[in-house]
Amino acid sequence: MILNKQSASLVLFFSLVLHSDAVWAAENQQSELAPSVSASDSSLRSYVKEETADSKNEQPAEENGEGKTWINNLVSTVAEKGAQVISANTDDQAPQYRTNASVFDISGVMLRMNVKQTMEAMQKRGYQRNSEKYEIPNFIRWRYEEQCRNQGVVGYERTEACVIKMAQKNNYQYVEQMVFNNFKNKENVHVYFTSNFTGNKAYRIVYMSEAANIKGSGAKADYLRNIKIYDFWKKINQKYGVPDNKEQVIWGLGENKPFLQAATGKLMLYDPMLLELDYTRMSREDQRFMNTDVYTF
Repeated sequence: MILNKQSASLVLFFSLVLHSDAVWAAENQQSELAPSVSASDSSLRSYVKEETADSKNEQPAEENGEGKTWINNLVSTVAEKGAQVISANTDDQAPQYRTNASVFDISGVMLRMNVKQTMEAMQKRGYQRNSEKYEIPNFIRWRYEEQCRNQGVVGYERTEACVIKMAQKNNYQYVEQMVFNNFKNKENVHVYFTSNFTGNKAYRIVYMSEAANIKGSGAKADYLRNIKIYDFWKKINQKYGVPDNKEQVIWGLGENKPFLQAATGKLMLYDPMLLELDYTRMSREDQRFMNTDVYTF
C-alpha cells in the first residue's frame, strides 16, 4: 500500500489509536475498554517510520491545522483516560458548546424528519429497510385494554388485536423505530421516532459501521484496521468539523439542545428537547383522558 503525505500523522495514530477505541453506550450508557495495540506491528511501524523520514521534508502545511490537532489529541486523551461516549447529559460542559447540531445529518437523515422523508433519504444512500417497529403509548394502550375487556374480549391475542384496531382508528399507533442496512459497506442506521403527538418525527439517529472490525492480530491486520479507523475520523472532521467537546467528541449547544456524538465506527444524533416535548404532550393528553365522566354520584 502506498503511503501518502499524511503518513506523519498516521504514525502517531498507529502508536495510540488501538488504545483509544471509544466506548459505545447507546441507551444504558455502559462503558467498555478498547483493546491494546499488539506487539506484532513493530516491524510495520519501522517500515512506516522509514517512509515517513523520506517524505517528511516534502509534507506541505496542513490546510486545517485545528482539525488535525483535535484528532491527534483525541487519540492521546482517550489512550490515557478512556472515553465515555454517547452520554445524553451534556449540562456540565454547556458553556463549551457552540455548534448547532440540528443542521447535521447522518447518511442524509436529519433530526425531525418524518418516516417518509427518512425512507427516501436512506434509499438515496443505498440503504435497505430491514425492520420497522410500531408502538402505542402506554397510557393509551392500558385504557384501550380496559375498554376491550369491558366489551367482552378475552385472551391476549384478541385483546391485543382489539387495542391495535382502536389505536389505528384514532391515530395513536406510530412507527417507533426503523432499521436500515447497507450490506455492501457493512453499515446500519437505527432511527427512533416520537409519537404522533409531535408528528412522528426522528429524535435519535444511530449509525454503526463494521468496516474497521478486521479480524486478525498480525502486522497486516493491524495496519489495515488502523488505516480504516483513521479514515473514519478524517471523514468525521471533514463533514462535521472540530467537536466542541474534544474529550467526549460532542458537537452541540449544550443543555437539552440537539447534539452529535461520535465513537470509532459509530455516530449518534440526538434531540432530547423533541423527546421531552413529546412526553409533555402525552402527559397533557393523559390529563384530558382523566377528565371524563366515569362517576355519576
